[in-house]
Amino acid sequence: MMTDIKRNTSALFGTLLLLIVCGNLHAAVTEVTATVDANPMIMDESVNLVVTANDDISSNAFDPNPLLKDFVVGNTSVSRQTRSINFQTTRLTQWTTRLIPRKPGRYTIPAFTIEGQQSQPIQLSVLPASASRAGRNRNLYVTTDVDTNEVYLQQQIRYTAKLYLATDLQRGSLAAPKLADAEVRQIGQDKEYNEIIDGKRFRIIERVFAIIPQKSGQFVIEGSLFEGEVADNSSQSFGFFSRTKSVTRLGPNIDITVRPIPQGYNTHWLPSDYIELNEEWQPQPSEYRVGEPITRTLTLTAVGLVEEQLPSVNSGYPDSLKTYPEQPTSTTVERDDSLIAQRTERIAIIPSEAGDITIPEVRVPWFNVKTQTTEYATLPSRTITIQPSASQSNNLPSLPPVSVEPDIDTPTEVVTITQTSWWSHSSTALLILWLLTLLLWYVSRNKEGSPQRNSSSAKVEANSWDSLSAALKTNEPGKIQPALAMWLSEVCNKKHCSLAESQRLLADEPLNLAIKNMLQSRYSQENTSWTANELSKIIQRIKSDKNKKRVSQGTELKSLYPTNA
Repeated sequence: MMTDIKRNTSALFGTLLLLIVCGNLHAAVTEVTATVDANPMIMDESVNLVVTANDDISSNAFDPNPLLKDFVVGNTSVSRQTRSINFQTTRLTQWTTRLIPRKPGRYTIPAFTIEGQQSQPIQLSVLPASASRAGRNRNLYVTTDVDTNEVYLQQQIRYTAKLYLATDLQRGSLAAPKLADAEVRQIGQDKEYNEIIDGKRFRIIERVFAIIPQKSGQFVIEGSLFEGEVADNSSQSFGFFSRTKSVTRLGPNIDITVRPIPQGYNTHWLPSDYIELNEEWQPQPSEYRVGEPITRTLTLTAVGLVEEQLPSVNSGYPDSLKTYPEQPTSTTVERDDSLIAQRTERIAIIPSEAGDITIPEVRVPWFNVKTQTTEYATLPSRTITIQPSASQSNNLPSLPPVSVEPDIDTPTEVVTITQTSWWSHSSTALLILWLLTLLLWYVSRNKEGSPQRNSSSAKVEANSWDSLSAALKTNEPGKIQPALAMWLSEVCNKKHCSLAESQRLLADEPLNLAIKNMLQSRYSQENTSWTANELSKIIQRIKSDKNKKRVSQGTELKSLYPTNA
């Protein structure tokens, strides 16, 4: 009997437990609540919105997007709790979102629907920071400021955010301001100092940003957002550890006006309050010679701009100067809480003719934002004197001075000679015979000496070819250039002719291009990969064409070059 009672009791208890478990497994959300931890609140401070559902549900069930119209919405954290009391299990899902109002006023936090259940809306009052006693006695707040509220398109705005702290900061971060269609970057390092405000000592952290708007119109710069943790003096500490609390502060928004580019402005747009253009010559302007390289460096500097805004510097040169520009370099640096952009262009210049050469003026237009007028950064035109090459100067003959002044101390004696007619006729005949003899001797001498001179010229040309061939094998432009100049002067039959002059006489475009690439590789400060293969092929072709020309003209001379050259 007792056994049956125990058996029935166990079965009844198991059934009840199963019903409880099944009931919990099929429980649904029956209640959704929403609360805030401060009401009313101060404008630049944050409030925590907590939404709770009485079940374990998906994290995505809560959507904070409806709040974006009136608030800056921070990250949302999700937590879950499970309790079991007297076989009764309770589950909760809780979402916590940090909200910062965009401006003072009265706001309605809307109702949230989760699993068919809806929370109650919340009426929230937001007070200006200066309108409350708490605002005047705050221990933490952010201020913002700009150097101007009205700028031109792509003109720099200097934005300053200051974090005021009268409490111990454990950790924190100050975000950059936000402006649609603008470039924002921090300038320099943070500044830190102390001030006494209304009898309270504040630690101030100052950060400066450069904002460059890329679109004209009316805009709002959203204030810098501070998020961090400070010491919670209202709570008791445990041992060596003190409690902290999370804080959020938002700097005030600032309205700005961005003007468009003035109508009729047709040049490159450079809005700044100062731009300059400088040049440097290496070697210094003392003596320049034909064929010797000159390096000209142009530097464009602009205040309040970034390197991407700077244009190329258009500098012109006469045809007597061969130019080999390098790849320009640009950078942006920070000076005195402002951006400074620089663009540097280096040009290798090789004179091909001697004489005075005038280099034109260089002008870069820019828009002065202070005077609202177009100005020009200029380099004046300059004249440089090019001396003949060293080889040409050394081969110029030196003539002794000739005196044309009469000797006034020596008496002049006039002698009158009277000749007979017979002597005059005989002298004329003798003169004619002497001239005929001299002419015959000159023709005979030329016939005998011509092979000798041809042989000497061929030897010089062969030697210059051997030197050039050896230089080409080194693949070094510094060795190839003088050897090439010597051989081409022999090809052009002009002793000590410069490389540029030989190029002009030959007028060979492939040769000119190959020489340009070689010189650009030699005088460039950058590491460039250049080989003499293409130049060697062109020189072989010129040599072959000259040999064919000799044969076509009937000059049956022995080859000037060895077969293995």
